[in-house]
Amino acid sequence: MNSDFKIMFKKIALYDFIISLIFATVMYFTVRSYTLFFILGVIISLINLYVNGITVEYSLNGKNEKNTGIIVIGSFIRVILVSVIGFMIGRHNMFNIIAYIFGYSSQFISLVFYGINNKNTQ
Repeated sequence: MNSDFKIMFKKIALYDFIISLIFATVMYFTVRSYTLFFILGVIISLINLYVNGITVEYSLNGKNEKNTGIIVIGSFIRVILVSVIGFMIGRHNMFNIIAYIFGYSSQFISLVFYGINNKNTQ
C-alpha cells in the first residue's frame, strides 16, 4: 500500500473520529436512539474509503488493462453493500436510516478538512 494513501487515510480517519465524537455526543443527549446508526454510517464510510483506496491503487499499479475493470466492479459492490445495510436498517425503523445516511455523509466534512489542510501545507 502506498505511503501517501496511508497518510491520507490516517488523517481522514482522525477527522472522522473528531467529527463523530462531536456529533455523537450531541445526538446522545438529544436523540439517543439514533447515535448507534450515526456511528455505523461513519464506520461504513471509512471502510468504504479504505477499500476504494486499495482497489484504485491495485488497478493503477497493474500493467494489465483488465485491472481498470476492478474499479468498476469494486464500486458496484461497495454501492450494493452500503445500500443493503441501509435497507436492513430501514426495515427496522425508517428514521434510523436518516441517522445512518447522516453518519455516512459526514465523511465529506472530513474530506473537506483534509483538502483544506493539505492545501495549506504545500
